[in-house]
This record gives sequence, C-alpha cells and structure tokens, in this order.
Amino acid sequence: MKSHPFSDRPARGEDMRDRVESLVTSPDAQADVELMAAVAANDPSAQRVVAQRLAPRVRKVAGLLCRSAADADDAAQAALIEILKSAGSFRVATSLERWADRVTVRTTLRTARRESSRRGLLERWVPADLLPWGAPTVRSPVEEVSLDTLLGRLSNDRFQAFVLHHALEYTVEEVAELTGTRPGTVKDRLVMARKQLQKLLRAEARRSGGTSDEKS
Repeated sequence: MKSHPFSDRPARGEDMRDRVESLVTSPDAQADVELMAAVAANDPSAQRVVAQRLAPRVRKVAGLLCRSAADADDAAQAALIEILKSAGSFRVATSLERWADRVTVRTTLRTARRESSRRGLLERWVPADLLPWGAPTVRSPVEEVSLDTLLGRLSNDRFQAFVLHHALEYTVEEVAELTGTRPGTVKDRLVMARKQLQKLLRAEARRSGGTSDEKS
C-alpha cells in the first residue's frame, strides 16, 4: 500500500516543508491531488504552500470582478479560505489553478451580492455624505477615461458577464453556471455590455475631440 506523503510527520519542520515543496514542483499532476489531500487533512505546511502559491492569482481574479480594491481584498481572503476548506473536492481532472479560479469566482460573486445588498440598504436609509465610502465622485471633464472607468459604468450583471467571458475566458455556458443564469441571458448581457461600452467610447471620443461618428 502506497504511503501518503504526509502520513508520517517528521520531527523537524524543515523536513516537512521540503516534502511539501517537492510535491509542488513535481511535474506529475497527481502531486497536486496529494498536496490538496494534505490540505484537507489540516496539514499546516501544505496549507501554507497552497496559500502562497495561489494568493497572487486569487487576488488578480477577485480584482477583475470587484469594483474596488478593498472589496477585492475581502473577496480574495474569503476565496483563499474557501479553497483551503474545499481542498478535499479537488481532482486531477483539472489543474489546481483553474480549479482555484472557479472557487474564487463563485466566492467573489457571492461576496459581491452580499456587499451590494448591504450597500443598497445603507444608501436607502443613510444620507450620502455619511456613507462609509462617501458621496459619488464627479470625474473631471479633462480626466482621461480608462477601461476600468468604462467597465465601472456597466450594471453588475453586465460587468460580471463581460469580465468572466472576455478577461477570464470562460465560455458562455461556464459563465451561466458560475452566475446561476441561463446561457441565453449571458449572451444578452454580453451583447448589451458591448453596445454600452461602444456608446461610452464614442461619447468619450466626442468629449475629447476625437472622431465622433466612427462605428465599431
């Protein structure tokens, strides 16, 4: 019977760390399954290695889906916790990074829905100048518009569909699964998002003195 790579705990922490790191660098995909099995068994060395390996990627995905850096930080932290808690469900059929992406997307969208609901209640009952994120800011007419600014003007549904499909390269069917909607609804959101962005870009071109009548 093959012994589990983390079944015998060595007396020295460095030996354990070496064994964990050997799994991470192994070209065999089965190594990731064994690593995540160790995480599921609450091995602190394995948990630390997985967190360090995935943290930058998780933060990047959360940052793409969140409206602010603070929200992205909160979502990334929640996603990392969920990844560690769900380690036992990881299978070799997919890469660890891609599996972590899906966990991060689901956790971030769930966190965003809760935050949107909370903000909606606050905005309904609390004056804008007393809100923790302040009153809406007005952009200077000479400020250069960025893609983030344009995306920020989309509704949450369109924004999430656009980022998941175009930035994270999920298929329409995968976006539908992740957001709990139908593929047809996702397609509609993508079409409307593109049309809205094209309209915003033309408006920005007119404002900045560019060619205003170009069609995309």
